[in-house]
Amino acid sequence: MPVENESHVRRWGRLFATVAVLRSLADPGEPLPGADAFTGKFVPVQRIDDLKSNPYDALLRARKRGDAHWKAAAAVFRTLPDLLERGPLPPTGTLGDDRRPDFIAGYEAQLAALKKDHPDLLP
Repeated sequence: MPVENESHVRRWGRLFATVAVLRSLADPGEPLPGADAFTGKFVPVQRIDDLKSNPYDALLRARKRGDAHWKAAAAVFRTLPDLLERGPLPPTGTLGDDRRPDFIAGYEAQLAALKKDHPDLLP
């Protein structure tokens, strides 16, 4: 769950983590990226697009994997509105060395929360 005073860059990190977890629950061969995957300059929206994971399609694929994956994916999907509760995420432009740590902090915080909720399904 996003913290009230989080920057929009950190919220982008949380959104990336949520979409990555949905993809991982739906597709067994898709590992979750580590923080070391965020090197160089990048645009958060492009990184999310690169996951090629439509949340609706991910839910359908997770349902086919069985009850545990379906329930976890549905719970993760329900966290998406919380990420947008404070309004739409404004574009961030390219993230470099100055803002990348904030994105990674959001990613790791969201990933930790989701792993805590679903320890048997998320490594």
